[in-house]
Amino acid sequence: MRWLRKRKFRFLQGQKGIGLLETLIAVAILGAIGVSLLTALDTNARATRTLDEHVVATNLATAYIEAIKAMPYYTDVETYLNDDTITSITVPPQYDVNVNITFTNDGDTTDGIDWDSYTGVETIQKLAVTVSREGGKPVLTICAFKTKRVEG
Repeated sequence: MRWLRKRKFRFLQGQKGIGLLETLIAVAILGAIGVSLLTALDTNARATRTLDEHVVATNLATAYIEAIKAMPYYTDVETYLNDDTITSITVPPQYDVNVNITFTNDGDTTDGIDWDSYTGVETIQKLAVTVSREGGKPVLTICAFKTKRVEG
């Protein structure tokens, strides 16, 4: 039995311990893994924040576009924006929504028609809804067209 105890611990007799170099290498490896993990977490958080921002902006812009398209054809932008359907849309405090409506009768909205010179014959409206984040950073712009249905 005595020889068994001596044999059992004989493999430990040649060991001198862990050296400084091995310890430094292990710490460096753990540090590199930690930095990689933190970088991945930060990238994931930024991507999630950006995706959330785009989802909110898409929902807001779509709500405005659909609300305006569901209304009768008005020739005054203030009538659209003061309608209960538009004012009931809840905009989160960190977002701004800008609605731009231009009129045309031939589909060409490049030069746009000034509200003061509106003649009443224009039958197509270009709706542009821009959702911006605080600080004026635009997140999303959606354009759609609304037509005045003429029965005839």
